[in-house]
Amino acid sequence: MKKRQRSILALAVVLAVLVAAYFYVSNRPKKQAENNKTVEICKVPKEDIVKMVLESRDGTTLTFEKKDGKWTVDYPYPVVLDQTTVDDIAYSFANLYAERIIEEEPKDLSVYGLDKPVVVAKAFLKDGTQKVLYLGNKTPAGNTYYLMAEGDPKVYSVWMNHGEHFSYKLSDVREKDLPEIKTQELTYLKIAKKGKPTIEIEMNDEQSKDEAQFGLSLWRMTQPYNEPMGVSSDKFQKVLDDISSLTSKAIKEFVEDNPQDLSKYGLDDPVAELIVKDKENTLHLYFGKDTDDGKSVYFKTADVNSVYTMEKSKTKLLDTKPFDIVDKFAYIVNIDNVDKIIIEGRGKTHVLTLTRQTKKAEKEGEEDEVITTYRVDGKEVQEKPFKKFYQSLIGILVDAEIDKEMAEENPEVKTTFFLNKGSRREAHVNYVPYDNDFYAVFRSGKAEFVVAKSQVNKMLDDLEALIRGDLVKEE
Repeated sequence: MKKRQRSILALAVVLAVLVAAYFYVSNRPKKQAENNKTVEICKVPKEDIVKMVLESRDGTTLTFEKKDGKWTVDYPYPVVLDQTTVDDIAYSFANLYAERIIEEEPKDLSVYGLDKPVVVAKAFLKDGTQKVLYLGNKTPAGNTYYLMAEGDPKVYSVWMNHGEHFSYKLSDVREKDLPEIKTQELTYLKIAKKGKPTIEIEMNDEQSKDEAQFGLSLWRMTQPYNEPMGVSSDKFQKVLDDISSLTSKAIKEFVEDNPQDLSKYGLDDPVAELIVKDKENTLHLYFGKDTDDGKSVYFKTADVNSVYTMEKSKTKLLDTKPFDIVDKFAYIVNIDNVDKIIIEGRGKTHVLTLTRQTKKAEKEGEEDEVITTYRVDGKEVQEKPFKKFYQSLIGILVDAEIDKEMAEENPEVKTTFFLNKGSRREAHVNYVPYDNDFYAVFRSGKAEFVVAKSQVNKMLDDLEALIRGDLVKEE
């Protein structure tokens, strides 16, 4: 067959198909065409709905009213609603279409669960009119529900989301999140748990530029130790992550509102207390005993007398150990805040002084210059070796918490810092033998940590090198 003949034949076939399609569309059964149309059951402006009532077959009724742009519920105790979830109900009233018309004029509504509807759903509009819907059983397919509208004899099937919205119970529409805490703006944290030391952490408002540069002491721990300690930003991040995880979908189950007996939940004498604050919000929780299955724990907020459960996996931060998250410095202070240091050890006493003079700026707009003179035992030393030794002094890191009570007797090494800032102008850090390898570190008369003797000896070696003048070799 020549090419021209094949083209004519192909065009003829296409034309025949188009003609057949035209006749089919023009003459298809009317009933099928109607079935393929979108069937509107209820269509109203969602913003015009001011009240919704869900009357369940089991006798419970939920009544929502919109006040000042927010949904409220008629309930004897204060509850926080998930506004988005309640709005889903309004959406179903506002845009309700049928999946199918099941029966035009049903003789027996009981086969659809509509002789006694599972839920009677009513929407009240601001113009005074109302829409009433009757929700029946779920269809055998399982993804739709039977439904009728007031004044309409037909039985429809509607998408399951609509059926679920009209079937909501109070627990479905209550807020399950706790107040969000912006952990990057955390200002206060308290973790108190029976049998464990209470942890309190505050934002360090006096953080210096140098401390910020090195990531030190953005927060400081004020409990449980005798002296405030910096909090390690790296180690603390895990706690901050746990706080974020805790607040999201925190409530697993709403157990009881306005309970008269908190003891059955272990909340009359809580096992743990958690307080977290950022610049705007406060989260204050009490935790009771575990649920019977051991997977959750009862808890309540400080401001609402309702009992909830929370998955235990969300409460890991309650087991935070203070030593795991603190900076391990035995004592650290900005050198600009120090005027004098006395160090006693190896049978000698050395006095280190920092004398500052302010040189006025010569030109307008320039800052005054602070000139510091460094001396050891009255002899002036250069800034660089002095500061290198200072790093050795404040760089002593504790190795562990002490495990026994000790008296501050016969310290082998004593350090005293004289400060020019803060309410306390003297800080005493002394090292008392703990065993052959460690010193007990006494701060303000109390020992809470041990430190390897090798670190303290290294500091004394550096001090002797500073005095000899060979701490910093020529480069």
